[in-house]
Amino acid sequence: MGMAALVQTLQLATPQQPFATIVQGIDEPFLCFAGRLTAAVRSRPIWENQWPLPHDKLVTLHELVQEQLDQGHLEPSTSPWNTPVFCIKKKSGKWRLLQDLRKIDAVMEGMGTLQAGIPSPTMLPADWPVLIVDLKDCFFTIPLHPDDRPKFAFTVPTINNAEPAQRYQWRVLPQGMQNSPMLCQWYVARALSGVRKQFPDAHVCHYMDDILAAVPTQDELLRMQPQLLNALHSHGLQVAPEKVQQQPPWKYLGVKILERTIRHQEVQFVQSVKALNDAQKLVYRIEPSIDVTVFITTPDLHPTGIIGQWNDDWTDPLHVLEWVFLPHQPHKTATALFELIARLIIKCRQRCLQLMGADPSKIILPVQREEFDWSYANNVSLQSALEGFSGQITYHLPSHKLLQVAKNTQFSLRPKSSQEPVQGPTVFTDGSGKTGKAIVTWQDGSEWQVLEGHEDGSAQLVELKAAVMAFEKFSQEPFNLITDSAYVADIAQRLSCSVLKEAKASHGFFHQNVHTLQKQFQLTATEAREIVESCDDCHALGAPLPAGVNPRGLKALELWQTDVTQVAEFGRLKYVHVTVDTFSSAMWASAHTGEKARDVIAHWRQAFAVLGIPSAVKTDNGPAYASQQALDSEQQP
Repeated sequence: MGMAALVQTLQLATPQQPFATIVQGIDEPFLCFAGRLTAAVRSRPIWENQWPLPHDKLVTLHELVQEQLDQGHLEPSTSPWNTPVFCIKKKSGKWRLLQDLRKIDAVMEGMGTLQAGIPSPTMLPADWPVLIVDLKDCFFTIPLHPDDRPKFAFTVPTINNAEPAQRYQWRVLPQGMQNSPMLCQWYVARALSGVRKQFPDAHVCHYMDDILAAVPTQDELLRMQPQLLNALHSHGLQVAPEKVQQQPPWKYLGVKILERTIRHQEVQFVQSVKALNDAQKLVYRIEPSIDVTVFITTPDLHPTGIIGQWNDDWTDPLHVLEWVFLPHQPHKTATALFELIARLIIKCRQRCLQLMGADPSKIILPVQREEFDWSYANNVSLQSALEGFSGQITYHLPSHKLLQVAKNTQFSLRPKSSQEPVQGPTVFTDGSGKTGKAIVTWQDGSEWQVLEGHEDGSAQLVELKAAVMAFEKFSQEPFNLITDSAYVADIAQRLSCSVLKEAKASHGFFHQNVHTLQKQFQLTATEAREIVESCDDCHALGAPLPAGVNPRGLKALELWQTDVTQVAEFGRLKYVHVTVDTFSSAMWASAHTGEKARDVIAHWRQAFAVLGIPSAVKTDNGPAYASQQALDSEQQP
């Protein structure tokens, strides 16, 4: 059964226009879906009993089912398949019929998605008239193939089993089926294909049941509107008349579109937010005659990208099309600034390709020309980020209030480590995870000097402790660091020079606040705040946990972290499995004879019984955790 079979010509029970026949050509890209929906499920039917419903919801369920029957969306069924149904009350006061299809989705092969994201209205040319059409009950206007209908059967229960239950199955795409959105996208796209060919200069944006069309002139829009509506009606798609928008402001996918600007629709917040978001509430529509520029800014040394346009003749010369941010949670514990800028450039270029199918015309970096040239010649990250870029690169941000912070921030892209040996002592570091001892040794004249320290934790942390001791010992002179830890060597090359040591020493004596440290030592707010929070006298709670790469849950039982360690003193039960709730720090540990999937499952069952069932469990990519047996156990504890 191919894609053409999934949607077919069908006359429903109520009088309406019949659906147009969908002809699947041999060259269509969706021919590979043949047999997927039917053949992808197990041969043995899935039956999940209907759960009891309160009287008021049961009465409402009967009314909703009768309404769908009258509209031809349901038909009586004797299918061996069954999944529960229920109804919920929407904010408007109306009830909605829902079906729990999770068991069906679990054995059905997903068809993926046809759109990688939501289309951005910022790419609409300024001053073009716009028409927005919202389809009514899009899923319920797309017929389901008869071979697939039995899989979406359900039972309407009766009170006290006073009469046999009524059973029905869907004749149209059911809501809640994982492939329904993809089929809806494909079906609506087929309906719009003729309009796109007839009006090649028009901008037609389609996402699910929301359609936007923009053309250069109002006359062309008047010619296009009946063609668009007829194409939709000919495929059985119903247009909600009250949701056809022809005059500004147009509302589309959560934004308000004006003739030249785009604003986010009003959202009610519990409290007012005074942050960068205030500057992001207003974005503009693209001017086709003005080049698109990427502005790289570094407020508080956190790189941020702006995709926009600049024209000195405008009242506000900077028109922001989109803001681009890096992930709040870093991929690595220590990341050099030039690596962050390289990632941001890649993300901005990828977003430009998604929005307009081309690279930006210009990238503006807030660095000096000499700094960039040296970094580009020596850093693979920047070379990869700018590979194939044929536009212009400039190094001076224009004068604008949004860019002023970046202009006043001076930083260097050059790493503070050398790839060649330097004139200075050679320092050897080592550490032992078993004893926690960190060793630093170097030759002073004819004698070897040794510096010892201790650190509780893994071997990597002990090795890192030894490297930190070496940096503290030789903070005033260059030296060569020799380590056998690739982890330490990588972090050491990412470290940048700063005045943090001087600032910490000053704070230890004067105990300045965050603002004073920023002004006195030209630190970022984050660096100054960390110094104050790590001071035992100023912050009784001690230093906060670093961001690192381990996210924390926002509530109990949201995110657990599981790992295994070995305690030799336990003999055969030396494999100790440990689970920690990342929000509450509640912990459960159990000793086992191994670290295979069955041991992981046994540990999780104990943890579930004591701590509860979490929403997610974070593990490493070890074979025990990645095995299908462990994954199945985690989903069905």
